[in-house]
Amino acid sequence: MEASLRQILATLTRSPRFFVWVISGRRQADIRTRIGVAGIRYLGLHGWEGRSAAPLGESSSLALAGVKSWAGGLFASSPNVWIEDKGFSIAVHHRETPAGPPVEEMLESMVEPFKDLLRIAPSKDAHEVIPLELEDKGAAVKHQMACVCSSALPIYVGDDSIDEPAFAALRRGVTVKVGRARRSKARYRLSDAREVGHFLERLGAEFA
Repeated sequence: MEASLRQILATLTRSPRFFVWVISGRRQADIRTRIGVAGIRYLGLHGWEGRSAAPLGESSSLALAGVKSWAGGLFASSPNVWIEDKGFSIAVHHRETPAGPPVEEMLESMVEPFKDLLRIAPSKDAHEVIPLELEDKGAAVKHQMACVCSSALPIYVGDDSIDEPAFAALRRGVTVKVGRARRSKARYRLSDAREVGHFLERLGAEFA
């Protein structure tokens, strides 16, 4: 993250008119280190880590371990596929994967026996296998909005398909899709991270 954007986030966080959250598929400690702005509420694992202290159920843990072992063996020989173990989920990254069976299709066959416990969430160059009990970013924003006054206006900015549940959950808010124009439940769009910075800077100048 550029220093200028970090400064803008710090300005918003210090204002009594804003509550700032970062909801990420990464682990909570990871995003806190990457952003490093005090006062932000960091929610990892799509919003589950940071609002729930409950461990995974035994059945979910065993199912996840089984898929991880299976995927590790299946993709071990592919240099363009690597598995990230997040403890409570696994992400299969597949940038520039050569021709062959689609990674998503292979993962679906692995998860099929555990479909009552696990789900697959596609994202940029990756597919994540997530226990159903972790829910999604839509559930996360609903939970957070329940903690603030009913007149608060939610503003949600996201750049990935895993942000779509949050866009859908915030019908009475400002939802912003970042990236190329494509079908989305977001009401508005910004082209790139630079425009996001300008947007947040304007928010701070007008309202902080």
